[in-house]
Amino acid sequence: MRQHQLQIQLRDQEGAVLRALGLIERRGFRLDSLHVGEPGGDGRSMQVSVSSVRAGDLLKRQLERLQDVMWVELRPPAMKLAGRESKS
Repeated sequence: MRQHQLQIQLRDQEGAVLRALGLIERRGFRLDSLHVGEPGGDGRSMQVSVSSVRAGDLLKRQLERLQDVMWVELRPPAMKLAGRESKS
């Protein structure tokens, strides 16, 4: 499975977050983490981390088709350096 991180800017409309999350689930992506910001002048910001065998760009394009979505940015997953120590 591949991990994908997306930054999504939503219009501040009732149900916008639920519609975006519903699309993510229906398209076969597993939601690993979610952070939703407070509504402001530019709408509402949502950061999601998902995993799937499908390409993250596919999900990005599907989210951009939603009326409530202003823009979507696909970010590279953060690299974890578990168990590594630097030796001087």
